[in-house]
Amino acid sequence: MARTGRGFRQKTTGSVVLGVLACSLIVAGVWTSDAVAATDRPGEEIVLACRIDGQDREASVSVADNRATYRYGPPDSEPELTLSSPLADLDYRRDSGAAGTVDEIVNFANGDTTYRFAAGFRNGTQPDPSALHPFGLLSVSRGGKELARLPCNPGSIERVPDRLLARMRDIGRERASDGVSFPNYPIHPRVSAAESAPCEVENNVDTCWSRGVSAARGGDLRSALEHYDMSCAARIMTSGCYEAGKLYLQNRQLRDYARARQSLARTCHSDDPGQGPYACKYLGWMYLTGTGVERDLDLAFNALAQACFLHNDAILIDGEGCHFLGEAIFERRGRSLRDEADADYLAYIAYAQGCTDDAETVCDEAQALLRRGETTAAPWVRRCDQDARRYGDIKSCAGLAATFADYDVRQAARRQLRSLFTQTSVARD
Repeated sequence: MARTGRGFRQKTTGSVVLGVLACSLIVAGVWTSDAVAATDRPGEEIVLACRIDGQDREASVSVADNRATYRYGPPDSEPELTLSSPLADLDYRRDSGAAGTVDEIVNFANGDTTYRFAAGFRNGTQPDPSALHPFGLLSVSRGGKELARLPCNPGSIERVPDRLLARMRDIGRERASDGVSFPNYPIHPRVSAAESAPCEVENNVDTCWSRGVSAARGGDLRSALEHYDMSCAARIMTSGCYEAGKLYLQNRQLRDYARARQSLARTCHSDDPGQGPYACKYLGWMYLTGTGVERDLDLAFNALAQACFLHNDAILIDGEGCHFLGEAIFERRGRSLRDEADADYLAYIAYAQGCTDDAETVCDEAQALLRRGETTAAPWVRRCDQDARRYGDIKSCAGLAATFADYDVRQAARRQLRSLFTQTSVARD
């Protein structure tokens, strides 16, 4: 919910860091003396606010009409700093990833001084690495040099996820400041799955999935999972199945391995070229490690081969899946004379495919395996050189384990590696 009244009434003593920030503001000439507190301004909606940890200061970002405004200063007082930007020109970015996720970043500039406000959720910390932890961070820099780094008190963070995104999309803006296209999913108010309308298509996506996204971006993973399950059951698209499968697999509070396997298998066996390989990776890892299922190396190999090579004709892959495929190949080693003879060669091809996905550690595995083969004059290295010349433009075994900046060259390398994998694995089986 947006903040409508005064808050952050707890006051604490200042510090050296606060003095540094104050000094930077004075030098920049951006102190204000006639502004009123952001929360007293009619028509404004606070989309992000927090109290600076250990300081008697708060920061906020609000929107009104087609402008965003940043304020900094003592609680319940006139702000010391006010900066504003049209939404069309707002320096806004989104940066999401696995552990250490940052959802939204807003930058306000005054001359060569920049105020960077980042907020969202982080995970990966003990005792529960799967739990989401809200965070906010205000950074002040001048000429590229950081002057102050002020974390928010986590319990004080108030945020309306994606409200800035929605307002910018409403005025026709399509991209973040780094050139990345805005997502097109509908942004929904928080609502329980029991009260949700039936799933339907809106903006080419399933509304149950997009309600799950809204819940997840607000930190409510249980509600997100319920909506993802609704989406998966509706069979409009597989994104809900994929997101549900990950939560069932990875989140300690929501874990259900049987449902994880079921949801991930549905996505892995679908024709979705974007999420299918990733779902196959997770499914194969479950069978490889025996996590929540009976360990089965053949099922692991098959699913991971889909992740690394075979899921779709566009050869969109999951580079980490190539790493696990190599592990599955070595685990099956020795079950027959052909398994023993071909294991290093097949694993090398899998790791080399990971190179094409810029998976650096997987690429390192490929190159290390090739060095060992060359040192011991392993027969598979000569066979690899011969096969490379037969199946594509890369004419040496060593040339297969490389990264490629050009899209067409990379895709040609992936096709060549898939041909090598297919002929080697079929002959092996």
